[in-house]
Amino acid sequence: MTLTVKELSAIEEQLGNEKLLASKCRAYAQLCQDPELRKKCEMLSGKHQAHYESLRMMLGQEGTS
Repeated sequence: MTLTVKELSAIEEQLGNEKLLASKCRAYAQLCQDPELRKKCEMLSGKHQAHYESLRMMLGQEGTS
């Protein structure tokens, strides 16, 4: 399956968004005094990092197709 230029552009934009969200959630976790809130921020950071990695793989596979 070949992605269009518009689809590739949207994926690249979302890559940046996911990377930023993961970074922000990590930073918020470090600032949290409440252990439960810290854990939730760390969990969200992990989810956004996983989304980022999935999108990177999608782009990598697209480049080899």
